[in-house]
Amino acid sequence: MTIRSKIPYIPLEQQPYLKGRQLEFESIAQMLTVRSNETPNAPHVYYYDQTLTYKDTNDRANRVANYLKEKGVKKGDIITIMLSNSPEFYYAMWGTHKLGAIAMCISPMLRGPEIAYILDDAKPKVAFVVSDSMTEFFKGLNNATTKPIVVEVATGDKYDSTIAQDNLDNILNKFPDDECLIKQNPDDIFLLLYSSGTTGRPKGILLSNKAGLSLCRDQNRSGIVTGNDVMLLILPMYHCCPLCVFTYPLSYAGQALCIRQFSVNDFWPTVIQYGITIIMAVPTMLDYILSRIDAKEVDLSQVKIRYANTGAGPLSLETRKRFKEQYHIDLLVGYGLTEGGGGCCVEPPLGRYKEGSCGLPYPEQQIEILDEHDTILPNNQIGQICIKGDNVMSGYLNKPDEFAKVMAGGFLHTGDVGYFDDEGYLFVTDRKGDMIVRGGENIYPREIESVLESNQLVAEVAVIGVLDNLLGERLKAFIVPKVQGTMNAEATKAWLAERIADFKIPDYYEFVSSLPRTATGKIQKFELRKRANSPG
Repeated sequence: MTIRSKIPYIPLEQQPYLKGRQLEFESIAQMLTVRSNETPNAPHVYYYDQTLTYKDTNDRANRVANYLKEKGVKKGDIITIMLSNSPEFYYAMWGTHKLGAIAMCISPMLRGPEIAYILDDAKPKVAFVVSDSMTEFFKGLNNATTKPIVVEVATGDKYDSTIAQDNLDNILNKFPDDECLIKQNPDDIFLLLYSSGTTGRPKGILLSNKAGLSLCRDQNRSGIVTGNDVMLLILPMYHCCPLCVFTYPLSYAGQALCIRQFSVNDFWPTVIQYGITIIMAVPTMLDYILSRIDAKEVDLSQVKIRYANTGAGPLSLETRKRFKEQYHIDLLVGYGLTEGGGGCCVEPPLGRYKEGSCGLPYPEQQIEILDEHDTILPNNQIGQICIKGDNVMSGYLNKPDEFAKVMAGGFLHTGDVGYFDDEGYLFVTDRKGDMIVRGGENIYPREIESVLESNQLVAEVAVIGVLDNLLGERLKAFIVPKVQGTMNAEATKAWLAERIADFKIPDYYEFVSSLPRTATGKIQKFELRKRANSPG
């Protein structure tokens, strides 16, 4: 059996910034509570004109937890968090964690039908919803059997219906900050994230305390954190990566997070103002920065970034080269998926990079390449990437059969294809099935196809990804109308806009008389991709 290399690392007890601090925890909630007691006045969150200490975050999380207790929330209950990047996201999330309840973080861009499905699948007791999303949430709530208590997180946006029973500002002003942390176990579920489904419906991915804590330890061993760090968090916070790969590990380290919505023009001023040392950005964001900003206008003497982490899509050699030449910043490519806790391997901060690779596995994870019989393959042979470790999910909500299928033999079968070279570096050669990565968002065509198939004008449909220089991929729908000439792109887009999030709506449409199929009737998407990506 091949012994896999791991990223070079520093033992936690040898990290200077962790000296004298507690290193082992039962839960993610306990970790924040302990850190807030150890360094109450240390900066935790920078958000535009706000600076919040660890004590501030902990106190406001306790106020939320005390409110939830009054509403009867108990360990194992699910709480919806449908918020944009903001400190309020942390108050609601950490407050949920303290009670041993499960934080279900979902996109504020979802549409009514998507929201209705998730509400009835997860059955949350309380939902924290940003004002901007209240209109769509109301539509989903109307069509759902589950009716959670709705708490508005006000942004000043107006919406049609007043459905919120409470307001987060009122909760923070009214409820005490008495410590609410309850005893939890490492195996307890603390986080529920929905991933687009390959079969048409999103799947709820259940992550345990031990999964979150495993990545906290691994990130802090890797050398990316050195103390006095400020992490710029610009990816949407409802995703696994900003939470599990950075929010929790940086909080474990007692370091600061700077929260922003991504803006090209705001990027470098923010980096300089707050002394940002670590960023995470998908390749699309990096390309925007390179194409929209003249590096000569940036005062590089004020830039303190040591590492820029990236993933969620292919990174071109040109982007990496230009970032290094123009800004003297190394880009670290990583690989992970929500089912694996968000991060599985990364180019080592303490080691050597290899072009085209995703680096080396984290110390607490076992990654193997398996063939179709689940036999471990030697180096340089391509097969399915499979993962084992505490970081792996505990299950799919309400879908035990699907969970058992992907966990055959004790390994998480990612569906992604790749190989290890002789030095143990992982190379991903093909992503999961038909998945499309559009500007860092993972999109499964089957979910969009299922919605389009419910349109009475549609006979058949196939959705594919087409290459795009800026976003990596855009979506194209090939549609066979029941009656030719009855459909057009503009009307189809408008119909979809009422049913799915904007980022899932195809950019391009082609109305055809038939779809290419195999002898057994399966749609040949590779033929559609060839047609869509052909020059001219």
